[in-house]
Amino acid sequence: MTLLVVKAANRRGMLHEITGVVKDYASIEWVFVSIPSENERIIAMRLSDSLPISAIERLKGINGVRDVWASHEAPMELVGFDKEILKSILMRISQGSTEVQFFLNKLGYEMGVSMASTMLRTKYTITTIADPGKVFETAVEMLAVMNLARGVEDIKLGNGKGGYVATLSLIEPFDLDMGLAFTRGYILGLTKILLKCDCNIDAVINKSRVTFYVKGK
Repeated sequence: MTLLVVKAANRRGMLHEITGVVKDYASIEWVFVSIPSENERIIAMRLSDSLPISAIERLKGINGVRDVWASHEAPMELVGFDKEILKSILMRISQGSTEVQFFLNKLGYEMGVSMASTMLRTKYTITTIADPGKVFETAVEMLAVMNLARGVEDIKLGNGKGGYVATLSLIEPFDLDMGLAFTRGYILGLTKILLKCDCNIDAVINKSRVTFYVKGK
């Protein structure tokens, strides 16, 4: 099994061109398309077989494809659920319960660590060494792929010298009304592995948009 993630421009015909290449090498078991921002698509596929480097090169050659990542030790499965029902259940069980908040934070953290660690171990684009900054962007955008946020915007990395090491905005994270424990944990897990940072996170909420400011301790 292979998990393939392609970051590409949001244009007509893009999915058709990408699947056209992939089907020459493997069967596609499922496809999920997310639009984390107005101009970008994240296309995730689970494939029956591994992809050779020649397939990655062909994908990179498609007009508008920005990055390609493939893993044979996929850190995620897409699980279908009704997000509103999940939010309702979590809100009911988390009210007044610090243990539930701790659990969600720990769950998010371990998921972020797993996602980041796996991405660093496997081929990212057609280079031999993954760029932690680019991996961080894609790992954050996986929240939209997994239906845990409606969109991702304005991911920026700083120098970490007394200032913020990263800022990013999420549109409608699924735990917005539950204290953002899972999302905070996920981001902390990513920064621990990819930015080598034991960080603090501040969050500014503006209606359905949450901007996270990640700062090294």
